[in-house]
Amino acid sequence: MWNSRLFRAGIGILLFFLIILVGTQISFLFRPLFIIINTLFFPILIAGVFYFVTFPLVDWLQKRKIPRTLSILLLYLFIVGLLVILFFLIGPILHREVEKLLQEAPELIEDVQGLLLALERTEFLARVWEQESFSLDNLAARFSDLIQYSFSLVVDNISSFLEGVANFLIILILVPFILFYMLRDGHRLPDILMEYVPENHAARVRKTLADMYEATSSYIQGLFIVAICVGILAYIGFLIIRLDYPLVLALFAMVTNVIPFLGPFIGAIPAVIVGALNSPVMMLKVVAVVVVVQQIESLVISPQVMGRKLSISPLTIILLIMIAGRLGGLLGMILAVPSYKILKIVVINVYSFIQSSKETS
Repeated sequence: MWNSRLFRAGIGILLFFLIILVGTQISFLFRPLFIIINTLFFPILIAGVFYFVTFPLVDWLQKRKIPRTLSILLLYLFIVGLLVILFFLIGPILHREVEKLLQEAPELIEDVQGLLLALERTEFLARVWEQESFSLDNLAARFSDLIQYSFSLVVDNISSFLEGVANFLIILILVPFILFYMLRDGHRLPDILMEYVPENHAARVRKTLADMYEATSSYIQGLFIVAICVGILAYIGFLIIRLDYPLVLALFAMVTNVIPFLGPFIGAIPAVIVGALNSPVMMLKVVAVVVVVQQIESLVISPQVMGRKLSISPLTIILLIMIAGRLGGLLGMILAVPSYKILKIVVINVYSFIQSSKETS
């Protein structure tokens, strides 16, 4: 029995859960570690995302005989200059639209309630909800209560708001420093890891790391480029149809586009609502713009930028997003696809290694 592989595996699983149980009983010992991880997780994550976006430019400058540290400083100067240009170009427009949106927010809420009530009076929906225990009237009231509760919650939790602002400022300060050292020393990480790998496994481990690096960098770079293109196209389309708040709605569509598969639908909802509040014709125009932008993105931009490097079926993406959304919220939805791809690469390479070991033994 002691030599049984199944028995040893069961003992190992029991020991693993026993360690977890003991760890939960002495969690106070790990509290400082949890605080450190909680403090550094988001700065490192954000810096890592920007690392995969910016390292090609640093490598390109280094190949032009410019020292790597100087290349990073030149990159920082370029980013600062770009932000300044964008601030002067879109800053005033964004300020006007946000100020207008805040001023007209109560009126927009009333218009949304009126739209919901008008929908309730339609013959089709009246039949659908005739036997239901709720109505759109109640839904509109609940929506209004939710908005009012949100505002009161913000006012009543000023301390939490200030804490959030402080955390944001900490992240804003830490990210450039972490990114600097990532860009300066990140390319050495594979060589450092290889020092701890046996020589007979070095080639396979190096290939696995290279595949993981390529998958992550191509996905993040492609996601950034596609999102920016979608934002620009949406802004142009909203300007053409003269939709209210075009820049705010286009920026929202651009940000939500980083969520795989579901992001474009989420990003279109505010624009469609604003169009519907204007007129049915404007709503149809908004839908037409959204459809055209998404067709250009799916048929032209994404294939050219991202290609088929991820090779993940749409059904798998939907399931991943649903599960990751329940487990990790919005962050989980964004990280689901690249995490799955990295895990898939690791599993494939480990399985290939096991198979080759069996063949040689």
